[in-house]
Amino acid sequence: MVVKVAIVSFAHVHAPGHVEQLLRRSDVEVVGAFDDNAERGRYYANRYSLRLFNSIDELIKAKPDVAVVDSETSKHRQYVQLLAENGVNIFCEKPIGVNLRDAVEIRDIVKKHGILFTTGFNSRFNPENVKAREVIASGAIGRVNMVRVRVAHSGAVDRWFKGWSEWFTQVQYSGGGGFLDLGIHGADLLRYILGDEAVEVVGFITNSTGAYNIDDQGVALVKFSRGTLGILDAGWTQITEGLPWAPLEVYGDKGSLIRTELGLMYYVRGQEGWVKPRLQGGQRTALDELIDAVSKGGSLTITVDDAVKAQEIIEAAYRSSAEGRAVKLPLL
Repeated sequence: MVVKVAIVSFAHVHAPGHVEQLLRRSDVEVVGAFDDNAERGRYYANRYSLRLFNSIDELIKAKPDVAVVDSETSKHRQYVQLLAENGVNIFCEKPIGVNLRDAVEIRDIVKKHGILFTTGFNSRFNPENVKAREVIASGAIGRVNMVRVRVAHSGAVDRWFKGWSEWFTQVQYSGGGGFLDLGIHGADLLRYILGDEAVEVVGFITNSTGAYNIDDQGVALVKFSRGTLGILDAGWTQITEGLPWAPLEVYGDKGSLIRTELGLMYYVRGQEGWVKPRLQGGQRTALDELIDAVSKGGSLTITVDDAVKAQEIIEAAYRSSAEGRAVKLPLL
């Protein structure tokens, strides 16, 4: 089966990568794209030799099996509504909503229409993260007391966001700055590797550089239901060339697991030295998995519920930072 895919907006910085990923697949036909910014749409349609639809309705009439929604976050819900009503399966960039209530409304639309839906939590497909989850679940390092995740880059320091990407720095379009943009990856990764749900959050979120009129870094302390404390560090203020952009530390009462520039390693008391485990498989993506599910059947690793749960953790951190108190979950 050849899966017909349409692109809804090139607003997101990941949109070119998504198109290139799709064009590399022999089992995908990119039927065209729509962008409400006509200049941006023409530029990318010409760059990739795509048909440019004049409206979202014209795109829907082309009957794509999948739509990739790479618009400004504030426009996600309206596009999801129109696509879901017409039975189109959706990959939607993260965060799916500008806030938790927006994300919940998107979840309700997806479930009402029964479409397949996923988002870009690609850390779940990293073989090191898959192995970390396996090691934790096996009990090899014992009861996990503390986990630290960092997801960060230098976007504010180096003033990456300008022109068509400037909307990332405008809260009415993005919903939040560096901590929302990157922290939501870390929130999902914590949930994924622990197999547990957050119950309380304390956050400190700031604008450190002043490069943009929005937050650019933050830290959240996340308490999980089994007592594990997660430290989530995220933002646009870290210069880390030559090191992993998402280091990981996991501490249990029998051992530890870490990811450094040397890769993933873990240690258990009683064994000789640190173990560098053999990893299985290569790096897939959520978009790959959605296309395969449409083509061949099967379930998705990342669901709309996962998108909402991660957004809830991030929103609790923002609320905690603003109000100066710990925030208990669930929020709604």
